Amino acid sequence: MGRSTLLTRGPGYDDLQALFLMRLVRLMKLRTEARRNLPTGNHRRELIESAFRSTMDDCVRLGVEAEANALLESD
Repeated sequence: MGRSTLLTRGPGYDDLQALFLMRLVRLMKLRTEARRNLPTGNHRRELIESAFRSTMDDCVRLGVEAEANALLESD
């Protein structure tokens, strides 16, 4: 499930679910870049990891855990 799938499914998600799924996509990209370019223990990298975990927790609470996991698997 890519980002375009999230945007085209529209009516299947409420606004908050869509917001957090798209936030997850953005954080996945930032996380990949940070892991590639920043050393372990770097404050920016730790902040991105924290935001990523928090967003995953939010996706679970919003009932879109399966979609979030599908995004992770497609990465």
